[in-house]
Amino acid sequence: MFREMARKFFEDEVVPHHEQWEKDGQVSRELWLKAGANGLLGTTMPSEYGGSDADVLYAAIVWEEQSYSGCTGPGFALHSEIVMPYILNYGTEEQKNKFLPPLITGEHIGAIAMSEPSAGSDLQGMRTTAAKSADGRYEHSEEGGE
Repeated sequence: MFREMARKFFEDEVVPHHEQWEKDGQVSRELWLKAGANGLLGTTMPSEYGGSDADVLYAAIVWEEQSYSGCTGPGFALHSEIVMPYILNYGTEEQKNKFLPPLITGEHIGAIAMSEPSAGSDLQGMRTTAAKSADGRYEHSEEGGE
């Protein structure tokens, strides 16, 4: 039933708009809210934060159905399977309660930003550190850099 719902969601809510969203460079905000309302975001997140406690097979169904639709625009996998687990596994309880529920509903959209010339898109290869200076500002340096 979940697979059928996910397939119908992509067919009805994404496919008809995909070409325009590709031109715009972004999907509509409403799509995220609809995905959240249909339980397609954060499927593996605990129910205490608004998730469904489902296993990764449910997340895989969302990935598969999106791939079958041929629509690349919605970044649901990055949002749900990379950003949210970082918060769940490394965030404080306060951060989990603040950020996970609106990510699960689609009210907020998770993303990853990085800035290190030597790392490219390799998040694990980053070697930048930040240290508070005497005047209270943060300064960064790269391992082996300046």
